[in-house]
Amino acid sequence: MSQTASPPAASSDLRNAVIRLAGNSQDGIQSVGAFLGQLAGTTAQEVMTYMTIPSTISGGPSIFQVHLGSGEVLHPGDRADTLVAFYQHSYDGHLDTLKDGGICFYDSDNVEELKDERGIIHIGVPFTSATIEAIGGSAKSRG
Repeated sequence: MSQTASPPAASSDLRNAVIRLAGNSQDGIQSVGAFLGQLAGTTAQEVMTYMTIPSTISGGPSIFQVHLGSGEVLHPGDRADTLVAFYQHSYDGHLDTLKDGGICFYDSDNVEELKDERGIIHIGVPFTSATIEAIGGSAKSRG
């Protein structure tokens, strides 16, 4: 007698998602966020964005938040489903904006992960060294 496998659990449709990019303004946070917003806008998603730009010429901490959804999106989003943190100050300053059970991508070259009890999934990615190596440098030559 053969057993039939049970069907996989049905996945729920994601109706809304808030993605927050946090780093420094001269790192291209606004460019990446704007691209993400435009990309989502080419689908059937509604999109609203929000960004902060420091008032100093030399840059400083900055965020770009994209709220996308399958229905009307009338605000930039309260809590993020996904956080992408490029520096320790970005990670520390924005981790509390992430929903319980959210996903945090962080630059493992610049961020020391904090353990928390909120069920957040932390994924370290070496953004800095991977970028330097992709353009022909080495991780030792970061400026």
